[in-house]
Amino acid sequence: MDLLAALHSFVRVAATGSFSAVSRETGMSQPTISRHIALLEAHYGTTLFARTTRSLMMTEDGRSLLPHAYEVLETLETAETVLGRRRASVSGLVRLGVTTAFGLYLTTRLGELLVRHPGLSVELVMRDGFGDLVEEGLDLAIRVGEIAEGSLIARKLGDVHRWLVASPEFLKQQTAELAHPRDLAEAHCVVFTYGGGRHDWHFLREEEESIVAPRAVFRANSSEAAMSAIESGVGAGILSSFQVRKDVEAGRLIRLFDGWDIPSMPLYAVHTGPRTLPLRTRTVLDFLIEISTSILGQS
Repeated sequence: MDLLAALHSFVRVAATGSFSAVSRETGMSQPTISRHIALLEAHYGTTLFARTTRSLMMTEDGRSLLPHAYEVLETLETAETVLGRRRASVSGLVRLGVTTAFGLYLTTRLGELLVRHPGLSVELVMRDGFGDLVEEGLDLAIRVGEIAEGSLIARKLGDVHRWLVASPEFLKQQTAELAHPRDLAEAHCVVFTYGGGRHDWHFLREEEESIVAPRAVFRANSSEAAMSAIESGVGAGILSSFQVRKDVEAGRLIRLFDGWDIPSMPLYAVHTGPRTLPLRTRTVLDFLIEISTSILGQS
């Protein structure tokens, strides 16, 4: 049995917390995964995972081994690259999970990547909510906001700037001027309910901070539904600048309070590892890094 294969199984079990998940991911049987872990435990004379009928927890020795296992696998991948053992061309399918707004923009740019690599294919899984990468069979995913899952390997692409926008028709209907963020407490608002909890709106200007509980006449967990409602004059709403920029430039939407800053949110590309990705997945990640500046734009 190959020690390197055992190390690979170990890092995947550590990332997913499940033998069955690694079995589905790799196509190996669960007994094979178990034998890999048993081989490592016998080799190092320790227990790497504490197992019960309901849970699988990494031991302290397992946590100590994990960074070294990653390093070994990365070194091997680097050597293969240097010695030319990898295929010269990029090929295969990469499944990429994206938010709806980011995915719609990305589709306008993916042609550039596919022209460069004719053997590559990309499947977008679009949703405005977080799912489990392993369960959904994703190679990469785009996440907005800080990453809570310690098992994910994250590469920051930049910051998502957000704008408060409204349609010209909506603004014409307002009897009271929207001169300050606090005025939004009495105006009709559209709230994109990304994630759970409260959805207060924060505005910053020099030393001044204004926190508003918007009067939400329409809520949606879809950024596209929120965008459609705003364009239709239902109310004012906050969306990513890259989603509304063209509409603002064309005059179909008006940016409100542009002298105020709305806190941005970090944008990450995440995967479950190993840190050295397959060539096709690394190629897609590099493309995301390459175009992220043009997608995210300026505040």
